[in-house]
Amino acid sequence: MNLKNIAGNDASIFLFRFELRGGNGIDFVLNEAIAADIDQDIDDKIKPLVHACCETLLRYRHLSVGNTIMDGYILATGEFEVMLSKGLGLHFALDEKARLFQDAKNIADLLTEVMDRGSIVPEKGKQRKPPPFKHTTNPEKVKKGLEQLGEAKSLQAELQWIAEGQTIRPGLKPLRPDDLPPGVTASRGYDHRGHCYVFEHRKYGELGRIVMIKAGEQKMLMQADLYLGQENQESTTEKKKKEIFEKVVTTISARFDGL
Repeated sequence: MNLKNIAGNDASIFLFRFELRGGNGIDFVLNEAIAADIDQDIDDKIKPLVHACCETLLRYRHLSVGNTIMDGYILATGEFEVMLSKGLGLHFALDEKARLFQDAKNIADLLTEVMDRGSIVPEKGKQRKPPPFKHTTNPEKVKKGLEQLGEAKSLQAELQWIAEGQTIRPGLKPLRPDDLPPGVTASRGYDHRGHCYVFEHRKYGELGRIVMIKAGEQKMLMQADLYLGQENQESTTEKKKKEIFEKVVTTISARFDGL
C-alpha cells in the first residue's frame, strides 16, 4: 500500500501530523524513528514552533473535516509538502497561513537535520502517539523560544519597513512600566496572525495577549485574547485576571495607532 498524505499525494516519508483529540486539544504526532534520535538542541528549537502551530490550528479546529488537521510528508518526488484538512485553508488570512506553513517547513527542516545527523532511514509511515519527544517539556523554555521567535519576526518586519522607505510604522506606541496596572509585565510573544505581546501578573500569572494584525499597506488591527486556563472561569481568581486584563486592553487601546 502506497504512503499518501492528507491530500492523497504519493509520499516517501511521513514526518509529522497535527491531530484533533477529545475536548479542545491538538496532538503533535511524529515519525517514531526520527523522534528516537532527536538531540536536545533540535528539541529546543522544534517545541516553540509546534506550540505556535497548535495555537493557530486550535482557532480553526471546528472547521476541520477530518481528525488530521495538518500534516507534513516528504513526497515521492523528494519535496516536502504541508497540507491542511480539505478546504480549511480557505478560512485563513493569507499572511497567517503563510506563517503557519513556514513554521511547518521549519519543523521539517529540523527533522531532516536529525535524519542527516544519524543517517536515519525512517520506516515509511511509521508514527507514534504523543508525547513525541524523549525530552520533558519545559514551559519556561518554550516561552523563551516563542519570545525569541517573536523578536526575530519583529526585527525582520522593521528591516522590511525601512527597506520600503517607510518613515512611520503603525502599531503600538512605546509603553513604560508604569503605564500598565500594578504587577503587570509585558513581553514579546509569537503569533502567526501578527506582532504579539503577552501580559502577565506577578501573582495571577498569564493574563492574555494582544496581537497587532496587518490589514492593508499601512493599517493595523488590534486583537485581544484573554488567557483561558484550566481553572473555572467563574472563580474569583479568574474574574480578577479578566478584570486586570481589561484594564491592560483599555490602556493599550489608548496607545494604539492603527492608521
